[in-house]
Amino acid sequence: MRKHVLILLLVCINGFVFAQQDTLHQKRKSYFGLGFSLGGGGNRRFYGDVDFYLQKRSNYIALKTSAVERIRIFYFGGLPEPHISDFGILVGKSYTFNHYHYVKFGAGFSLVDQVSPGAFLYNDCNRPGGCLFSNNVYEKIRRKTVGLPLEMKYGLYLDRTAAVTAGFSANLNNLQSFYGLSLGLVVGRLKDKGGRRY
Repeated sequence: MRKHVLILLLVCINGFVFAQQDTLHQKRKSYFGLGFSLGGGGNRRFYGDVDFYLQKRSNYIALKTSAVERIRIFYFGGLPEPHISDFGILVGKSYTFNHYHYVKFGAGFSLVDQVSPGAFLYNDCNRPGGCLFSNNVYEKIRRKTVGLPLEMKYGLYLDRTAAVTAGFSANLNNLQSFYGLSLGLVVGRLKDKGGRRY
């Protein structure tokens, strides 16, 4: 985890050094996008996020929710599936290069929600249907805290209204820090048509 955060910070510094190379042609006062992405969260877990952002020049602010969890198909037990999620606000910079590529770096504040299994409670063998499909039911432990969300995204514009993305996101908190590597899609009013900035 520390290795990934260190790489993220180094890339962020690199991005700020080349900030003057931004070539996005902007005539409007603001731009916006709605995006989602899916990928891996380490330790054989799935990662997913959804975000909505507003951008003015190279500055942006975003509302973002993300989660990592282990997904089991064909599992009907009473054991709560451990997962951790967050909902937060991020601010950052977005730089466009050669009209088709952009990189975003952001950080912010989030509320973190962790669910994990606890003690065994009971077996539901007495339900209709008998014990053939019975489950052991466990306590669900839910804990909350605040976290520091970080993100770095690369995007390729398909046109003015859509782009495909590849990103690294992380949340640093005192319960369980997590990260995700993902691919996604964003749609909205992302940029103006053609032309270089004057």
